[in-house]
Amino acid sequence: MNKLLLLLILGSIATFGQQRVYQRDKFEKEILSNTLAEKQYPSATRSKDKNNEIQNLALDERKINNDFMKAAIKKNSQYISIVESKNMPIEIFFNKNGEVDYLVYGFSSFDNRVFNGKKFLFDTLNTEESKVFYEVAEDFCKKYKCQLKGVENNYSFYIGLGFGKGQKKMSKKYISTIEMAENCTNPDTVKTLMLNKLYLTNFPEVVLRFKNLEKLDLSDNYIEQVPSKIWGLKKLKFLSLSGNYVDYTNFGFKRNKHLKDLNLQYTGMSKMPKSLKRNRRLEILFVGNNPIKFTDNDFNRMKRLKALNLYNVRTSTLPKSIGKLNNLEELDLYYNNLQFLPIEVCRLANLKTLALSNNQLWNLPVEIAKMPKLQTLYAHHNRLNSLPNLPNLKFLDVGYNLFKVFPEQIYELQNLEEFDITNNQVEEVPEKLLGLKKLQKVYIRGNVFYKVNEKSKELSKLVADLEQRQVLVR
Repeated sequence: MNKLLLLLILGSIATFGQQRVYQRDKFEKEILSNTLAEKQYPSATRSKDKNNEIQNLALDERKINNDFMKAAIKKNSQYISIVESKNMPIEIFFNKNGEVDYLVYGFSSFDNRVFNGKKFLFDTLNTEESKVFYEVAEDFCKKYKCQLKGVENNYSFYIGLGFGKGQKKMSKKYISTIEMAENCTNPDTVKTLMLNKLYLTNFPEVVLRFKNLEKLDLSDNYIEQVPSKIWGLKKLKFLSLSGNYVDYTNFGFKRNKHLKDLNLQYTGMSKMPKSLKRNRRLEILFVGNNPIKFTDNDFNRMKRLKALNLYNVRTSTLPKSIGKLNNLEELDLYYNNLQFLPIEVCRLANLKTLALSNNQLWNLPVEIAKMPKLQTLYAHHNRLNSLPNLPNLKFLDVGYNLFKVFPEQIYELQNLEEFDITNNQVEEVPEKLLGLKKLQKVYIRGNVFYKVNEKSKELSKLVADLEQRQVLVR
C-alpha cells in the first residue's frame, strides 16, 4: 500500500514537472552518489569567507528551516497535526542561482551519521505522512530561492527539520495555548501568556483581551505582522518575538514607559529599528542572532539599558553610541568578527560582565583596566597572546588563544575565583597561581607544560598544593 501510494505521488509529480524530493537511498541510487553529490554540490558549511575562515551559517540554517516550516504550514495544515513529533535530516541541493534542484530526506541505509551531535531516531514516514511531506516539500522546492552571501556556485545545505506538532507541557501558573486564552473567564487577572512554539502564522488577537498582561512570550512561531494594537497593553513589561521573522517595514514601537525586557533574537533584523528608542524604560535588550548593520547613533537615548545581547550579529565594528550606555551591567558580544575592542566599551563604568569570546581579537585595550566594576570577562576562542593590566576580576576565561608565555597580569588579580587558560601554548608551569588566595577553580590543561611535563615535580606540586586548599584543578 505504501509503495503504491508513493508511486501515485511520484507519478503525479512527473506529470507536472521534475521530481525534486527523494529519500536518501533512492537519491543515491538513481540520481547522484555521495561522491558525485559532494563534487557537484559542495557543502555550504565548509565554504570560506574573504579571510579564508569557515563561514558561520547558523543564521542561514535557521532561516531556511523557518521558511520551509512556514511554507509547509500555509500549504497544508496537516503538516503539524501529526501527534508524534519527529525529526528529519534534510539536505537541500541549490544551483548557482539559488534555486532548489533537489531535497533529500533521511539517511542512507548504510549510513549511521549523526546530525548536530544527535542521532535521528525517525528516518521514515508512514503513508499519510509521506503524502503530506511530499506535497509540501515539492511545492517548497518549486518556489524557494536562497542565495548565500559569498557562495557563487552550486551548494548543498543540511538542516534538521521538525515534523509533527508534539505535545506542549501545560502549566497551572500561566496560559500556554490559544484555546486556554479564548476560554479564560477572568482575563483581567492574567499576567503571563506563554504562547511560544504553537506554529502560529498570525498574531493571536486574543492576546488583546488581557489588559493587565505583564509578560508575553510569542517566541518560535511564524508570525510576520505584529499589530500596533499591542501597545495598548499598558502594563506589558516583557515581550519576546524571538524566532519570528518579523516584517520590520510594517512594525514599529510606540512611545511607552512600561516595556523593560525585549527579546528580538532570530527575527531577521538587518538594522536597528529607529522606533526602538521609544521604549523609554527598556532595561534588557536581546537582538542577537540577526545580521545587523549598525550606525553610530543606534544606542542613543537608551541609557536605562542594563543588559545588551549582541550575540552573533556578524559585526566587525560597534556603534560609538554604545559608550553612552552608562547603566549597562552585561554586554554579550559572542560570535562576531571583532578584531579589536572599541575604547567606547571601556567607558562603561557600571559594566560587570563582558563576553568577547569567539571573535578575532589580537589584544585588549589598555583602557580595560579602568573599568572599576568589571568582575567577569569571557575572552576564550580569540587570538590573544598577551594581556594588558586588568581590573580586579573574579572570573576570567582566556582558553583557546595563542598564549606562549603565562600572562603575569593574572597574578595581580587577588579577587580571582575562577580562571581558565586551557588549550594555549604556555610552556612554563604557572607556580605563582598559589598566590591567588581566593582561587576556587582553575583550568590549565592543553598547554605545553601540561602535555610535556604532566608528571613533572613543579606541576605535581602546584596541583597538590592547590587541591589541598580545596581548589578544583582541571
